[in-house]
Formats: sequence, C-alpha cells, structure tokens
Amino acid sequence: MTNIYNEHYALLSEFDSLPNILGSQSIFDIAGYPHYENISSNILAFYLNPNNEHGLGNLFLSSLMSLADGNEHPQDNIQVSREVSTNKGGRLDIVIETDNVVIGIENKIFHHLNNDLADYSATINKWAEQKKLYSVKIILSIRKEQGSSGFICVTYDEFWSKIRERLGSYVSTSSQKWLLYLVDFMKSIEKLSGGNMEINENDLFFIENGERVDRLLNARNEFIIKLNGRVRELQDKIEKPTSCNKQWIFSKNCLVHDFILSGYSIAFDLYISAKGWELQLFGRDPKSQQYLTELFSTPPLRDKNPSIKGSRYILQHEDLKIDLDTIKGHLLNWMELLITAEKNKISNKTIS
Repeated sequence: MTNIYNEHYALLSEFDSLPNILGSQSIFDIAGYPHYENISSNILAFYLNPNNEHGLGNLFLSSLMSLADGNEHPQDNIQVSREVSTNKGGRLDIVIETDNVVIGIENKIFHHLNNDLADYSATINKWAEQKKLYSVKIILSIRKEQGSSGFICVTYDEFWSKIRERLGSYVSTSSQKWLLYLVDFMKSIEKLSGGNMEINENDLFFIENGERVDRLLNARNEFIIKLNGRVRELQDKIEKPTSCNKQWIFSKNCLVHDFILSGYSIAFDLYISAKGWELQLFGRDPKSQQYLTELFSTPPLRDKNPSIKGSRYILQHEDLKIDLDTIKGHLLNWMELLITAEKNKISNKTIS
C-alpha cells in the first residue's frame, strides 16, 4: 500500500475510535424552525399570551418584563399581535397590549439589527398616548445589541435563565405537551446562540488534524470528479437510440435515458458511486409505474427477476473496474428488452 493510502486509512481509523457524543435533536432542530425569525416569533407570541393553552400563565410575560422594565404587576385583558405595521410601513415582530401597558418586541435571531427603531418607537409611543398607557420597548436577541430610541436589549440567555429560575412554580398547572415543546424550543435557540459551545473530542480531532482532513477531502473530491468523468465518457460512447426521447446527465453521476411508451414516461437511471455502477428502471408517475409493472409481466421482461427498491427496479450492479463498452452493452440490451416487451404487449392487445 502507498504512503498516502496508509495516511488516509490511519486518519479514518482514528476518527472511528472517537466516542459517539452527538447530542439529540429537538423537533425544532429537525424542522429548522428556529432559523427563521418569523417562526420563532410565532412561538414566542404563543407563550407570551397567558391565556393560551400552554398553562404557564404569565411566566413568559412577567419574566420578560422583569428584565426589561422591572415592573411585573399582573396584566389583565392581554392581547398579543404579530407583524404589526408601523408609521413608516415597517413591521414590528410582536406587540402586546394590556390595560396599562403597550409592549413592542423586536425579535432577532441571526440578522443584524438594522431596523428603523426610531419609527418603531414613535409608533409605540403613539399607540400608548392614544390609550393613556405607558410603553416598553424590547429587543430580544441572540447577541447583545445596542439599544436606542428607548429600546432595551434582552438576550435569550438572560430570558431563558429567568424562565428556568421561575419554571418550578408553573409546572403543576402547565400542559405537559406545551412544556416539552418549550424545553425543546429553548434548547434549539441556545444552540444557535453558541452559549453551550464546548470543545469535545470530535472538535479536538478536527482541530488537531485539520490539514490531514483537508488532504483526505481533496483526494475524495478528485475521486468523485474521476467517477463523474466516466459518466460523461459513457454518454459520448452511446448514440441516443431512436426510440429514446431524451438522453442526459443528472447530478453529474447519473446517465439518464427517457422513453415515452404508449404515452407513459419510463426512464433508465445509470448511477456511478464508490460502490460501483447501478442501473435502475422506473416510471416517472404512478400511471407510468403501473404500466412498467405490466411490461414486466410481458416477455421478454417476464423472464427477468430484478430486485425492487421503492418504486424502482434495480436491473444490474457492476464493479467500477468494468470497461465502458461492457456497461454500454448491458444498458442497450435492457433498452432492447423494454422496447420488445412494449411491442409484445401492443401485439397481444391487438390479437385479443
């Protein structure tokens, strides 16, 4: 074995020896929701309204007010609104109105704070003055932002700490379903903030072996380019059959031949990967798939017994070392079998 092979193999063996320390994902991580400010604002608005079914009462609202204003008096007749228009046509993420206060909240997950806070502030002041209420203006953010125009910045770390500090008093009345969702949501936001960033063994591996990993990845990319080149070479070798509607390459590693048979869309996909070549045959829609199933009950396809993966027939596997002329021959042979089955099916239908 060459030195480069030994180096790559040793690197992979070292990585395989590391413990599996991947953290569990929350439902929000899987859905990608916290990455979108409008979605996270929807969730916040739900929990900020004490009247909603979460059963956590004023936990969210009182915790936020304690951090932003210091005034935690119980609030009555609470109305929570989303995406409220401002004087100059902006959008304030969350507005909360009670009998004695108007609270404007600008939620920031990833974007830098470049909103027109002066416009937002003037709008909130106008609402408050019209109803003789006092106003509170909050920037709720992953990172500490510089407040202006009367806005006070509260970080998510501060907010979650305050909620955890008080959560025990609300557990007995809360909905278990919404409590679990809350815990998931809080963990997801914390991951985005980087507050829980700890260097683990996996991280150390990539820190200490950065150059070796880069060489391995570059070598792998060259290998993938080489494989994809074989697909292009094969395409150049195959003149599109007259019965074939379209010949093209998908995603660089798959040679595709599309057929229209009796109005149905049937396709061959010939993939190449590190595992070798794989030839697949499938219908592009349910009706075409059903027609293909009927063709496999018609000779000469009836005598074949391919494996099935989902809605695809796996016709053939070949080693990477096989020459392209052989691959070409196998592919054209399967095309001929398909066309012959189509002709036999039409002939049988005409006779009957």
